[in-house]
Amino acid sequence: MNKHYLTFLSVLLLIINFAMAQERTISGIVISEDDNQPLPGANVLFKGTTIGAVTDFDGKFSITISGEEKILVVSYIGYSSKEITIALDQNTIEVYLNSNSNALEEVVVMGSSVSQSRKKIGNAITTLKSKDITSSPTPSVTAAIQGKIPGAQITQNSGDPAGGFSIRLRGPSTISGSSEPLYVIDGVITSNLTTNVTNLNVDAGAAQPGQNRMADINPNDIASINILNGSAAAAIYGSRASNGVVIINTKQGLMGNEEPEFYFKTSVNVNTVRKKVPTNLRGEQFESGLGERLWPIFGKDENGNLTPYQNLSSEKFDVTRYDYQDLIFDTGYGTDNYLSMRGGAPNIGYNASVGYTTNQGIIKNTDFKRLSTRLGFNHKVTDWLSYDVGAYFANSQSNEKPDGNVFWSPINSVNISNNIYDATRRDENGNLMAVEPTRVNPLSIIEDFDISQEINRFIPNLKVAIKPFDFLTINQTYGADMYTQVGHIYIPAYPYPDVNPSYFDKGYLSDTEAKIFNWNYDATATFDFDFSDELSSETIIGYNFQSSKLTLNGTQGRDLNANNIPTVPLEDKLSEDRLDIFGFFLQESLAYKDRYFLTVAGRVDGATNFAPDNRTNFYPKISGSYLLSNEPFWENSNLSNIFNSVRLRSSYGHAGNLTAISPYERFGSYSRNNFFGVQNTLVQDSRLGNLDLKPERTKEFEIGTDVNMFNNRVSFLFTYYNQNISDLIVRRVLSPSEGGLTRTENVGNMKNHGYEAYLNVSPIKNEDWQWDLNFNFSTNKNEVTNTSGGPISIATVSGALPQVREGEPLGVFYGTYYAQNTDGSLLLTPDGLPQTERGNITTGLPQRDANGQPVGDQLKKVIGDPNADYILAFGTNLTYKKLSFSMLWESVQGFDVFDADKRTRQGVGVGKMAEQELTGELPRGYIASIYPIEEFRIEDGSFIKLREISLSYKLGSLGNALNNVLISVQGRNLFSFDDFFSYDPETNAGGQSNLLRSVNFGNAPIPRTFSLSVSANF
Repeated sequence: MNKHYLTFLSVLLLIINFAMAQERTISGIVISEDDNQPLPGANVLFKGTTIGAVTDFDGKFSITISGEEKILVVSYIGYSSKEITIALDQNTIEVYLNSNSNALEEVVVMGSSVSQSRKKIGNAITTLKSKDITSSPTPSVTAAIQGKIPGAQITQNSGDPAGGFSIRLRGPSTISGSSEPLYVIDGVITSNLTTNVTNLNVDAGAAQPGQNRMADINPNDIASINILNGSAAAAIYGSRASNGVVIINTKQGLMGNEEPEFYFKTSVNVNTVRKKVPTNLRGEQFESGLGERLWPIFGKDENGNLTPYQNLSSEKFDVTRYDYQDLIFDTGYGTDNYLSMRGGAPNIGYNASVGYTTNQGIIKNTDFKRLSTRLGFNHKVTDWLSYDVGAYFANSQSNEKPDGNVFWSPINSVNISNNIYDATRRDENGNLMAVEPTRVNPLSIIEDFDISQEINRFIPNLKVAIKPFDFLTINQTYGADMYTQVGHIYIPAYPYPDVNPSYFDKGYLSDTEAKIFNWNYDATATFDFDFSDELSSETIIGYNFQSSKLTLNGTQGRDLNANNIPTVPLEDKLSEDRLDIFGFFLQESLAYKDRYFLTVAGRVDGATNFAPDNRTNFYPKISGSYLLSNEPFWENSNLSNIFNSVRLRSSYGHAGNLTAISPYERFGSYSRNNFFGVQNTLVQDSRLGNLDLKPERTKEFEIGTDVNMFNNRVSFLFTYYNQNISDLIVRRVLSPSEGGLTRTENVGNMKNHGYEAYLNVSPIKNEDWQWDLNFNFSTNKNEVTNTSGGPISIATVSGALPQVREGEPLGVFYGTYYAQNTDGSLLLTPDGLPQTERGNITTGLPQRDANGQPVGDQLKKVIGDPNADYILAFGTNLTYKKLSFSMLWESVQGFDVFDADKRTRQGVGVGKMAEQELTGELPRGYIASIYPIEEFRIEDGSFIKLREISLSYKLGSLGNALNNVLISVQGRNLFSFDDFFSYDPETNAGGQSNLLRSVNFGNAPIPRTFSLSVSANF
């Protein structure tokens, strides 16, 4: 008995010793093929298991291996996964990952808990990595992706330090609503509203650029961004994704790292005015009759001072002219500081970061500050349960001046005041003295207007993944986005007692608070089955719910007393909007022989801003992908030596748009009415309700190809798309017999079609040198195909007349135009001046009198189009050992800008053309003749801009404390090649308005920015 026991024990010990002898530690490093730099946070797993390690900040890992040969799967977000076979005698490995954005094996995040290999996806997706986002010296996520996304037109509406941006993927998709994409950060539906709490709220149509709330997000926290252009993505996010989706993934903790790793970056930037507009400085004489009294008439008193409203006729006086731009512009400075920590244990990861940004504007006394913190914790509890939890907090503050579509912005105060006054003059009490009557001294706006806002924002998220069986994964995401936005405006009483004021003559005060609370819950169950070695299936069942609540509370008043308290309160405003969105979807994906991929999906979507009978709608989707290069005949031919991969893809899907109406717009509204001195009766307002409203619907088809060539040194992507949008929602003007003035209705149709192309070429790629060139090109043709009830016009204080007209692109400018001869030359008056075309207003045909001069009513036509013909971007990255250089150019061609500032400067005498009339270079009365011609204000907005330029040097390690030290010099918007008459053709006084686009009226110009940054790990 003892003998057998000893024999058994000996054999057991031999087995254990043999097994222990087979155990060994494999060490390795994961490196990016892009720049030969290590990739921290890459996953290294045994194939088919969840056992593995995560690389540290130097890209290194170690893993214990035993037994026979093993296969390791190495993956990193935004890179192609790679399988490595570990031989029995192998102890170290180096793994190079390809970061080509067209890599077919790359896993792309398409939803809060939905991801797929790129090769299976039938619609176009653009992926940007952290280095693409932080390569630009800007604190804005939106600015950082300008020029880097095919099919996206990203416009900076204003040069304010926190100026808003407009993003349109594949053109405008609605008339009354928003064409902005949906933003998702770590599974949380994130608001990008422009809630203008500092709008002076005086003039109708005075929409202003405002701030987008993506300004609160710190770009340094972002690991990657996936942009889903087409409506086929709406199968996961439903109607919220009708304009595309921007999916942002932040940096996560590092499982397997026992020691925390730190990263620090600091930068300083300088903002300057890129271009000043030409002003009248050479016309030394002031002529009282110039422009037929388009501005007040001035004479001189017995002391030689200018006095208004003298009855003078074409008299001239010697004057000194000033460039008011020198009074409002300044050099702005800023800093950006960021510190992060990441670490973990074998099954735990954590991360934390803090950032502080300051940025001064080029308009004096404007600035933006942001303090942000992010915490994250990810835990793999067991093989079948894991969770991620995170929280983001930001406090943003800004000091502003009126901007855009108002007469008292600093830019407009320059444009509408004749520059014959010394605006720096002060009275004996130190108060600034007036410029011309009814106008505000530009310096008064800079020094005395107090306009500010503060935002406190909190975004928590929780993800839970359960895998009860090998074939089933259940994911749940909980998230919220809540913030308070407080705006304050103080304008002192008009400080010039000797002139006749017209704006805020006794002072103005307002305080506004907007509270936004959004939360969402997403749940998916994913079933994976391999029916055979050739056929596999993925079935996803999902449910989404989102609730949004906006509460706006504001008070404003005029006529301030000595204590700056309004004596006559004008208005208290309190409103609350709430919207719930819900949906169920089912998606089935099939893969056959690793080259044929088909996805079919359907979604039932609902939103509470529509009546119950029209609330739920069904949106289908189908997409396919064919990996031609995986065909045996291809792999066995010489083609495989040239083409690494060739894929054909196509998709078709429906989506709705929920942004065209407010949550309660389907209802009629009532106002209180006085009855014998008591407000106890209700009167129906002029806007009627409409319970038959239904969501706008987009039907989109796209087809494209992805090609990789020459050992992935050349990548090419091409997409053609066609959108048809029906049931467009607009507010129609009614006939009096219908009992109201307006009603919101489904009245029209629109279409978009265009092309998107992306090309990346790596001419040089070796140990010392790497050179990459990339191009992206897109074009979109938009047409309104139907508008029941005729054209729809939008009146604005800028004088722009955007219209919705059948057969024309959305938002074309419609107005008066020059009279012309048959050869196209201008038909001048007998005095040699331009004039407005006239004729039969019914037929729209010009008419002439016996002398060949225009006669009849002023005629109007389409005079401009704010939609670009095409967008082209070119970038290059050149690396030699430790030195790197990058550059990005963007060209937007073939669009028009309604330049209201161009006319205004001439009318008050400050413009260059006014100078030319004073000096005789233009005929007498020229300004007066062109003033009513709206076509005169249309400017070609085409431009080519140097968006980004950067020069970096990698110092490597400094002592034992600092690693990966990098020094960079960067620039943004340094040059613009354009023929624009005013500051910058990239502008929009209407902010994110879908109709009021490409309007220049008092907008702060976009600054030229230089930056110096230093970063390191420790």
